[in-house]
Amino acid sequence: MKLESFEKTADQCVRHSNLISVCAYNGNKITATLQNSMLKSHEYIMTDHELVKSYFYKNNSVHLPLLTIAKETQLEEKLIATKHQLQSFIFQNLDPVVIIDKWDKVITVNAAFHSTFGFTAIEVLGLDASELPILPDDRKFEVILNRSFTVLGEKVKGYETIRKTKDGKVLQVHLSCFPLLDEKNELDGWAVIIRDITERKQAQELLIKSEKLSIAGELAAGIAHEIRNPITSVKGFLQLMQSSNFEKQIYYDIMSSEITRIEQILSELLMLAKPQAVHFARKDVMVLIRDVVTLLGPQATLNNVQIITDLKTELTQIMCEENQIKQVCINFIKNAIDAMPDGGNLTIQLISSKTQELIIRFIDEGNGIPDELISKLGQPFYTTKEKGTGLGFMVSKRIVENHQGTVNICSEVGKGTTIEVKLPN
Repeated sequence: MKLESFEKTADQCVRHSNLISVCAYNGNKITATLQNSMLKSHEYIMTDHELVKSYFYKNNSVHLPLLTIAKETQLEEKLIATKHQLQSFIFQNLDPVVIIDKWDKVITVNAAFHSTFGFTAIEVLGLDASELPILPDDRKFEVILNRSFTVLGEKVKGYETIRKTKDGKVLQVHLSCFPLLDEKNELDGWAVIIRDITERKQAQELLIKSEKLSIAGELAAGIAHEIRNPITSVKGFLQLMQSSNFEKQIYYDIMSSEITRIEQILSELLMLAKPQAVHFARKDVMVLIRDVVTLLGPQATLNNVQIITDLKTELTQIMCEENQIKQVCINFIKNAIDAMPDGGNLTIQLISSKTQELIIRFIDEGNGIPDELISKLGQPFYTTKEKGTGLGFMVSKRIVENHQGTVNICSEVGKGTTIEVKLPN
C-alpha cells in the first residue's frame, strides 16, 4: 500500500510539469494486485524493450508530452510551409498583387506591382486602400464595394476596369480579390490581384475595326443600289417640275421622303465605318435593331431575303456600347443572309426572360450547321463560308461577353440556324 501511495504522489508531482514518470520494478517481486493497480493508474508502461500504452488505463485526461510536442512541431512545420507558399505566390506572381490588412492599410505589394504601375513598395505601404495612387478618382468606389464582399467572406470574381500608372498612362485591367483568414478562420485582410489586359483589349479593338471596314465594303453594292433609286426619283421630279408651269406638293413630299431615306442609310454606314469611343450608356435595343435592319435592308433585298422583326417585349433598354451591339446585329444578320443563297425569311425576335435578361434571336431558313462544326465557331479564321475569315462571329462573341452576356447556337441541317444573344437588362 505504501508503494502504491508513493506512485500516486509521484505522478501528481510530475504531471503538473507536463512530464511523465517512469519507474522500473521487478515483476516477480511485487504482487499482481499492485501491478494491476499501476496498469490502471499509468497510461504507459515500460517493458524491457519499449514504452507501450496500458490497456487497463482509465484516466484519458493524461497525455504523453512527447507525442504532444511532436504534433505541435508538425503543425508548426506545416504553418511555415504554408507561409512560404503564400509568400511565393505573392512575390513570384507575374501579375501585380496587393495585400491589405483588416484596417484597410496596404501591407504588401510584389515586384510586378512596381514594374506594371511604376510605384515602389515604399510609396504605397501604409496607405489606405482607397488612397492607392493607381486608383482613378472615379474608381475609388470599387474599394468600398470589393471590401464589402470580402468582409462577408466572399470572393470578387474578375471584372474589367481601369487603373493608372505613375506616368499617368491608363491601363485596362482585370481585377479580382479574395479574403485572407487567420488561424481562427476570422477575416485578417484581403488580397487584390490585378492583370494588365491593355494589349489584349487593343488587339480586340483592332479586330472590331477590321471587321467594321470589311462589313462596310461588303454593304457598298447594296447601299449604292438603294441610293440610286431615290436619286433617280428626285432627278426625274426636278426635270418634270422644270418643264411644268405649276407646282405639285406631292412631288416635294416624295423628294423629301427619298432624301431622308438616303440620309438615314448613309448615317448608319458612317456610324459603322468611323472609329467610335467606347462609352456604355442605357440604350433601346429595339431602336438599334430597327436602325440595323434599315442599313442591311438593301443587301437582304438583293439576295431575295425578307427580314421579319418580332419585337414583343416592353423592357428593351440595357447598359451597352451602342455601336458594338449594332455590329453584333449586323454580323449575325449578314451571316443569316449568306446562309440563304436562294433567299428566304430571316426572323429577328426580341423578348425578355424571367431572369431579367434581354434575348435577341436571329432565325434563318438556311442550310444549317452540322453539330460537329458548331463547337468550332468563334475560333479565329474558322468559318463555314467559302470566302469568310471567321473573325465576324469571334468578334461578335467577344463583344457580347464584354457586355456580360452569352451567345448560343441551335442549328439543324437542312432547316436553318438560330443564334440567341442574351444580354443583362
